[in-house]
Amino acid sequence: MSAIKTGQREAKGPSLPLRGYLFAFSAAIAYAASQVVAREGVKELEAPLLGTTIALVVATLGFIPLAVRSLSTPSTDFRGGALFFAGAGIFSATGVASLFLAIERAEVVVVSPISSTHPLFTLLFAALLLRHLERITLRLVFGGMLVFAGVVLITVS
Repeated sequence: MSAIKTGQREAKGPSLPLRGYLFAFSAAIAYAASQVVAREGVKELEAPLLGTTIALVVATLGFIPLAVRSLSTPSTDFRGGALFFAGAGIFSATGVASLFLAIERAEVVVVSPISSTHPLFTLLFAALLLRHLERITLRLVFGGMLVFAGVVLITVS
């Protein structure tokens, strides 16, 4: 079994990918719940960009204690990692704002599958930018195309 470097420590064995998959499903459930709650929010507030700000500020405040706790572990290159996370934050906030604007204007049951095409873009960006970290296989590409076909079926019907 090979060791996998996770930033602060090395983990061994097959449990690491399983935990990753569980976190991925947790993310899916959390995103689904947030979209339904956001739909109610934009109906009440009618200001999706303000709603985006509220959602991100509340989330940030909620995660500060967890972030502070992880600072106690020494990092090899805090600035380099922080810059990447800052960029990811900008993209993530843009995604949330776009999602809330979409939910204000269209049904959440249609918007959600469309926004869920992000695996296709992830595949594309990973193939272009993360060749040294990620392996894009034909199976992954085919899976992404199936996701896209499912979205087309949902939005056309």
